[in-house]
Amino acid sequence: MKIGEVIRKCRKKENLTQEQVANYLNISAPAVNKWENGISHPDITLLSPLARVLKIDVNTLLAFNEELTATEVNKLGREVSEMVSKDGYQKAFERGSDLIKQYSSCDELILRISSILRLFLVTSQVEEKDKYERKIIAWIEFVAASSNEKTGCMAKISLSAIYREKEEYEKAQKILDKIPEFELDIEKKIQQALLHESSGKFEEAYGVCEDILFSDALETIGALYLIIEMLLKENKFSEAEEHIERAKKMVEAFDLGDYQKYSFDLYLAKEKQDKEKTIEMIINMVNTADSMDHMKSKLYRHRKWKSLNSWSKDKYENLAKMKIKKDKTLDFVKNDPRIKFLLE
Repeated sequence: MKIGEVIRKCRKKENLTQEQVANYLNISAPAVNKWENGISHPDITLLSPLARVLKIDVNTLLAFNEELTATEVNKLGREVSEMVSKDGYQKAFERGSDLIKQYSSCDELILRISSILRLFLVTSQVEEKDKYERKIIAWIEFVAASSNEKTGCMAKISLSAIYREKEEYEKAQKILDKIPEFELDIEKKIQQALLHESSGKFEEAYGVCEDILFSDALETIGALYLIIEMLLKENKFSEAEEHIERAKKMVEAFDLGDYQKYSFDLYLAKEKQDKEKTIEMIINMVNTADSMDHMKSKLYRHRKWKSLNSWSKDKYENLAKMKIKKDKTLDFVKNDPRIKFLLE
């Protein structure tokens, strides 16, 4: 909202006429009218008394405290984007610059407009690109220093990408290092992988990519387990079986081992109280227990593991047996000679 709109809105809220405001400030009523219509602006010496008349503070008068909704940010962003094709890049840049001045406290809008203008700058034929890019980088740097941590981190991600593309790898890395752990984790990791790849550090780039694969795979498998559990509680066995097949394909695709695949079949078997199927799956899981060792997978051979020491096959088997012993939902098969022999 422009200062003239703020004056008009607050004046009406206080049931004041333009003449009354003018009398309080010892100026003419037409001067107030010009403010409200954006023809001119109040002198700096009048800002404080004008704010007192309107019963607001100077920050509100200058619209510094105004916050835009996500819908408004998107709308203004689209407006700038559409102007590029309609009126050319320079006009769109000028409009974006005006919006940033008008809503200088809205970090989300500044970042959105900066990102849009830089995208068109990179993909279009624009004269004096350096001039525009310097201004865009300055805007993003401003947001990167924001007290809004999430928006600030997003700005740092954008800055790092810009410096990576400019082959200023050291500067790009320093910016990435400023992003706190667990903040925009996936975006940060992707940028880190791209930075390693661009600077020829392929081993490190592989490691970051494999870490993303492994983490996302575990999260996806965990989500599928929960879905399957809920479906079984609702006795929706056919849907649960469909999800189990999907989960097993996921396990195979991400090379998480046969032990994990059999665990899904075991889950369904014990819910159905299918004794023979349950016993079969328990035996299979113990026999393939060492597939829990993902360090052996070629898919994750560059990933940095917390422990570099791989367990023996016997140790994994003992772990699997311990889990079976502790699982009370499997008590209905534990007296079977095959299971007793296996566990003992």
